[in-house]
Amino acid sequence: MSLPWPPCGTGAGGAGGCRMCKVNERDRVQKKTFTKWVNKHLIKRHISDLYEDLRDGHNLISLLEVLSGDSLPREKGRMRFHKLQNVQIALDYLRHRQVRLPTWLLAPTPLPGCPLVRLSLVCPQVKLVNIRNDDIADGNPKLTLGLIWTIILHFQVGPPGLASV
Repeated sequence: MSLPWPPCGTGAGGAGGCRMCKVNERDRVQKKTFTKWVNKHLIKRHISDLYEDLRDGHNLISLLEVLSGDSLPREKGRMRFHKLQNVQIALDYLRHRQVRLPTWLLAPTPLPGCPLVRLSLVCPQVKLVNIRNDDIADGNPKLTLGLIWTIILHFQVGPPGLASV
């Protein structure tokens, strides 16, 4: 029986292999990179497998506590219900968290004869598209990577448009 695509290494997906091999390699690199980023911030805990170690929600909550400086509640049990609840606490925190920017970042340069206007800006909440607590609790690789990427963008990179201010 012949395969509907050539085997790996034949150059079918461009130089260097098939398309699926490139996707798998990209996912592997993202997992490794995001694991290192999480471990950089989680000093008291160590993540070895990103998908597995975020499933119970404890490491996810700890990461958000370190990044935000806030204290979050958590369920202490080890049953699936507790895992789902902990992940939901983290997702709800991200969805409802608002960041206030310092007003000095937003104050325009006063023009002659024009009063200085103090601006106040609340950054938009984090948008978590199609990420549910059971996706993370089940260890879904794509959605776990997407969640960590969203956290990196929100806490490390900052809100959109801030670079131009």
